[in-house]
Amino acid sequence: MEKNLSVEGMSCRHCVNRVKKYLETVGTDVHVDLEEKKAKFNAGSDVNMETVIKEIAGFGFTAKEV
Repeated sequence: MEKNLSVEGMSCRHCVNRVKKYLETVGTDVHVDLEEKKAKFNAGSDVNMETVIKEIAGFGFTAKEV
């Protein structure tokens, strides 16, 4: 199932790589776009999006499911 997030606060490729590396631990086919401030990935129904959003917040970014 494709999941889409809006991710605010990313300002460089390092930010993108940090979010991408984390999302690769919970899903597949991860794409994070710095300019669009979006991330998308495929994940099973067992992935808790609240947890994903909290983990990304721990990196200093604000994420929400779209």
